[in-house]
Amino acid sequence: MLDGSTYYLNQSEARGIRSTSDLAHFAAQEEGCYTELLLPFLPAEKSAAIYEAATGPGILQFWLKSQGFINLDGSDFSENEAKMASEVNPRVVHGDSVADLETRFQPDSLSAIIALDFFEHVPRERFRDFLAIAASRLRKGGVLILRGPNADSPFVGLNLYNDITHVWAYTTVCLRALILIAGFERVCFSDDTLKAIHQQRWWKYPLMYVAQKFLHAICLAATRQHVTLWGSSIYVYAYR
Repeated sequence: MLDGSTYYLNQSEARGIRSTSDLAHFAAQEEGCYTELLLPFLPAEKSAAIYEAATGPGILQFWLKSQGFINLDGSDFSENEAKMASEVNPRVVHGDSVADLETRFQPDSLSAIIALDFFEHVPRERFRDFLAIAASRLRKGGVLILRGPNADSPFVGLNLYNDITHVWAYTTVCLRALILIAGFERVCFSDDTLKAIHQQRWWKYPLMYVAQKFLHAICLAATRQHVTLWGSSIYVYAYR
């Protein structure tokens, strides 16, 4: 049996992530999406306390530091991934992110919690635990940012089935209910289909926008389903 830690060591190797210079390369590749889909939702104060669950090798940690954020913590269950991420930020620790968030931080102590590509890896009850703990650790007005497979989209399989450790995906209806039950006050969603376009945006954006409107109309006519977020991944913003 291939344990998760070994799998992610091999995955990082396969992606070519072996050093902090490799992390810089991948962070640069994600710059556009992070700038559009993360930065506007993060605290304006660069000293605000931010926690990242499931850091992986530290790509987001690298990007957050490049944006001037200085009060960063995080964790990852894979010893190999956590070790690499700690080379970017020594405050990244090895361990279960749900337990770490609960035991290492006081209630109302964090301004933002980020968990990208996280909820699809954990059992449903454990994800509910995570949401409740995150809500208790965030300050009033704080935000939880999630990214994971978009079960609203017919293309969800492109995300859900590209990793042997993925176990679940959620629709926006299900996520909204779980998040509000956990104690958050409001939630909104986005995907990266339009916001990820940065080159030749003047023609690619309107083309994709029109194409998505057409797909929505066809899907509605054929199935009576209102699909508005077509990306295989979904971003979730839950406010305390």
